[in-house]
Amino acid sequence: AAKAEATAARLRDRLGIMVRAEPDAANGAAGADIIVTTTPSTEPLIKPGFVSDGQHITAMGSDAEHKNEIAPAILRMADLYVADSAKQTRRLGELHHAIEAAVFAADAEVTELGQIIAGGKHGRRAASDITIADLTGTGVQDTAIATLARDRARAAKAGTIFES
Repeated sequence: AAKAEATAARLRDRLGIMVRAEPDAANGAAGADIIVTTTPSTEPLIKPGFVSDGQHITAMGSDAEHKNEIAPAILRMADLYVADSAKQTRRLGELHHAIEAAVFAADAEVTELGQIIAGGKHGRRAASDITIADLTGTGVQDTAIATLARDRARAAKAGTIFES
């Protein structure tokens, strides 16, 4: 808890936005614009009653078949579900659990993050949309994101360079 509080304080100071560490998932989700899960949980932490209009959820911890961070019913609530890799999330991610729970059709079309970035698919259409990004980890995308972050940090003369 102390580490989470320290991280939240550092982010508040650095970014000038409201950041809080909350040990209770329902309280943490209440009123949040963005919910990010990065846990090894095998049971859903985010339940349908925790989610409200306009929220975005990024689930990053469900990178194995047994991991599950958000309740499958939330995918049905979403106005937009985006996978880093549709094939992979059908096997590993939150989508995998929603298909098993029969709340999402196994053959349903899934929007991939790359399609939105390339302009082929739409992202959020309305401020009230509930959106989900199911990120199971793809090496190519992870490398591209890290490279972009590094390049932007260098251009802004921000960050610290570590030599290995």
